Amino acid sequence: MESLRKDIVLLSCLAKDYNREDPKAREKIIKIAEIFNRNNPVNMIQKFTWSVSPVITAVYDDIDNVKMIINALKKENLGISIVISGLISEIKELLRESELKMHTVHLSLGVFGNKDLLPKDPEILEITTMCGHHCISPQSVEYYLKLVEEGKISVERAAQRLAKPCICGIFNFSRAIEILNKFLK
Repeated sequence: MESLRKDIVLLSCLAKDYNREDPKAREKIIKIAEIFNRNNPVNMIQKFTWSVSPVITAVYDDIDNVKMIINALKKENLGISIVISGLISEIKELLRESELKMHTVHLSLGVFGNKDLLPKDPEILEITTMCGHHCISPQSVEYYLKLVEEGKISVERAAQRLAKPCICGIFNFSRAIEILNKFLK
């Protein structure tokens, strides 16, 4: 649970038939991306996608950076949806301090289906689920852990390499480093 305090995902999305057709929609989504980018994201969707994607994503490990973003976005009043993923208690407090109201809450209800197909080690699952498109395989995590154990690469380098296939930009390097370090103890 503690590592989730440092895993706050922001997503901004243009909505089809609502604001995507707005002539200034691209300009607005790029403005949001710039605000995300200047507030110390741990990872973020690649810059070349800003001009074509209706979605901008970033992940942060510090709630204070997210507060600055929310206050900047409130001031800009761009009319684009912002989704914050993190611990509800912290998000509620952040919104209260920013004088905003929570619109919708999504809760994880657990894992359903054939759980035998999931990695046996919960830490590996924690890492593989950090990518919104599940582009981080359990085999990759095991491979990079082995390289770290053999002294061939650092934990930081392993986290960077694990993040490489994550196209959505929400793989949290700093959280991955913490989880990988748990394996090595």
